[in-house]
Amino acid sequence: MEYLINNLPHNFFLIIIVIIFSGLIRGFLGFGSGLITIPILSFLYSPVFAVVFNIIIEIPTTIYLTFIGIRTCKFKEISSMFFSMMLMIPIGTIFLISIDEQIVKTLMSILVIFFVILIASGWRLKSNITKYVLIFSGTISGLMQGSTGMGGPPFATILLSKGDSDQVTRGNILIMSSGIVISTVISLYFFNLFAFKVLLTGIVASPIYILTSYIGSLFFNFSEKKYFRNISLFALGIIGLVTLFNNLF
Repeated sequence: MEYLINNLPHNFFLIIIVIIFSGLIRGFLGFGSGLITIPILSFLYSPVFAVVFNIIIEIPTTIYLTFIGIRTCKFKEISSMFFSMMLMIPIGTIFLISIDEQIVKTLMSILVIFFVILIASGWRLKSNITKYVLIFSGTISGLMQGSTGMGGPPFATILLSKGDSDQVTRGNILIMSSGIVISTVISLYFFNLFAFKVLLTGIVASPIYILTSYIGSLFFNFSEKKYFRNISLFALGIIGLVTLFNNLF
């Protein structure tokens, strides 16, 4: 036990609080946990720590949610988005390890605020969702995922604009999130970014993230969705503003 405690990062209990909320968001929306964990942990530690930790805790939850997503997704319709995203994640990872850490932190905070406003406004793409739109959004998602760990909102915004039922849309989002995890794990391993302390921290924290993701998925099925959604967006907005302020000043 002493060995375990000595190899966990400082403020570990703060990490637990962060992933409880992010797990609820992940289970409910199907994406978005990185909008919480990554800006906060980047501020406390580093962008690389935050991205690697986030993907480690995502692995078991993604396996569980993938089986849920398979039931309702329309993979043939989103395959071009899926594969373009996966191909671009390694390129984004090059930016993560090459660009100045402070720039990456500031970019993360700005992206959180932008997508919170976009999602809260209920904006939908009005034009037809063609194969080229899917490829473009997949490319942007891949680059953002590799460089900031927050690749979910671009593809989610497009999928929400397709006009599918809530069940199909959520299934598509869950499968896209599975693709993110697969490609990111390969990319991070290739660049040798799985440090022992991050791996250990992620493994210890994963059970809590799995439990809260499950609770979040129950909220999707049984709760008054709009209240949870609004509270979540409000909290995300506060996180984005606070981390941006701390990064700039």
